[in-house]
Amino acid sequence: MSIYSEISKRIGWDKDTKVSIPSIEDARDLHHEVMVNKSEEAYETVFRYQRFAPSADGGDDEVAMRFIHVAYEEGRRFFL
Repeated sequence: MSIYSEISKRIGWDKDTKVSIPSIEDARDLHHEVMVNKSEEAYETVFRYQRFAPSADGGDDEVAMRFIHVAYEEGRRFFL
């Protein structure tokens, strides 16, 4: 089983799971950890945000979630 699949299984699909959109700084840090350091722990956090965070409605939330989305998509290539 790939790392991606293990993380997906671990975090599940519970529709009641909610996470808040991270700050831009936190999202940038996670992006760096996934993209540069290929951190599985950071990728799991990114995966949770991608799966469970509400839709961004512009402003800082939009910027933060853009970092998260890029880290999710690129990280998926590392961990599949």
